[in-house]
Amino acid sequence: MLKDYAFEAPFYSPDGNLLFRGNIVNYIDRVAYFCGAHEKYMLSLLRDYAMRLREETGASLVYVDVGANAGNHALFMSQIADKVLAFEPFARVREQMEANLALNHISNVSVFPFALSNANEILPFYAAGESNLGASSFAKEHRNDSTYLGDMQLRIGDEVLKDAQLGSMDILKVDVEGFEKPVLEGLAESIRAHRPLMLVEFTETTRNSIANVDVFRSLFPDDYSFYYFATGKRDSGNYRLGSYSYGMTPHIEDIIACPTEKTDFLLGTGK
Repeated sequence: MLKDYAFEAPFYSPDGNLLFRGNIVNYIDRVAYFCGAHEKYMLSLLRDYAMRLREETGASLVYVDVGANAGNHALFMSQIADKVLAFEPFARVREQMEANLALNHISNVSVFPFALSNANEILPFYAAGESNLGASSFAKEHRNDSTYLGDMQLRIGDEVLKDAQLGSMDILKVDVEGFEKPVLEGLAESIRAHRPLMLVEFTETTRNSIANVDVFRSLFPDDYSFYYFATGKRDSGNYRLGSYSYGMTPHIEDIIACPTEKTDFLLGTGK
């Protein structure tokens, strides 16, 4: 399975009409090939939340993907959201995302070739091995097999979204391999203004960057409730959420932060 094998396969999507091109040597592509998509359970949650929110409000829906990689989540959400903003500085995977968007004739996804942070700066970027390109990161300590790829641009998230003139930001996904804290800090004003559902990767590198519960809570507005995937099936896409609190067991890799006033849309407990 770690051979160089390019493929084009059906992709898990609401209408069942999407295709995904990848190479089986890379982990995310390999999961997409065998399971229909990477993190299928997360995609199912995004779909369920978005559909409930749209049914209730009738408003247009904006999805922001920071660390879009090869476009697994952006491709899926292009069928649900009215507008998708996808940020990916790593040209290797970004070009794959752009190719998959073109393959599927998708026009509502805007791709940005830079990263988001809490400062406008240039930082070294470290590429992971061929078998897991999605683990590449600005955090050198994230993997011990990463190699310096070059310096890349980062911009303050709030400034970028202000320039984009978004009417809303309904869902925010942040998956940047240990660099989540600076991203959330740079998006603080936008998060407070729009109060999106947030899905944040929470690997060991991310946990190590957050000193205590006060720092953790400072990354989110008041009146947010926190959950994690108690179960998540990558084959069926079925999932079950559990309540999350800071300091829980380290196997938890994704935090779901939901505005308290919107938990019915997340949990499906509304009328």
